[in-house]
Amino acid sequence: MNNTIKKVGLGVILAGLSVAPAVHATLLTTDPGTGTTTVFTTTGNQGFGNSGPVTLDGFSWSGNPQITYGNAGYGLSSNGNWSFSWIATNNGNGSITVDLGGDYDFVGGFMNYAPNSGGPATITALAADGVTVLESYDLSALAPISTPGQTNGGAFRGISRTQGDIRFFQLSNDFIIIHSLEIGQSVPEPATLALFGLGLFGLGFSRYKKA
Repeated sequence: MNNTIKKVGLGVILAGLSVAPAVHATLLTTDPGTGTTTVFTTTGNQGFGNSGPVTLDGFSWSGNPQITYGNAGYGLSSNGNWSFSWIATNNGNGSITVDLGGDYDFVGGFMNYAPNSGGPATITALAADGVTVLESYDLSALAPISTPGQTNGGAFRGISRTQGDIRFFQLSNDFIIIHSLEIGQSVPEPATLALFGLGLFGLGFSRYKKA
């Protein structure tokens, strides 16, 4: 009897651990390819002096002090220039923020910036209140983008969390600019999957012994 009770308790504990992992955050430097990607299609050279919000390709954006967008030629200092559609701070110390329209496990996009043109290029994940910072990464220090002399060069940068609580995505400083946005669910880590399987096994085994 005592052995059976101990096994039931162990199974329940393992199962509980498997479905409630600790929140883990990661700076993404490659596209996970598991979400939905929106490529921006804005044209012209617009938004100067306008803080928004502005709806672009289905997403609501706001800026401080402005949210600029279009497809006109855009210089990025030593990182070359862009000629396809973009959304940008157009300010060395400004920011742009997109409302994702829901809570997600990861967000990112194809982006670039003008190095050393203000504060460090930074990406930030915000909670549903639009104020609480969940994660923030200085790209210049942790994952710099270097595309000297290139046209339309850039890289994927994003943020992943094991808890689906990212509601807003903010890009700040260094005239940071983005061409596409990807949002979605993270792929469970191998350790989490193993723990989940172990929990189910323990629960099933304990029920069998009890019967």
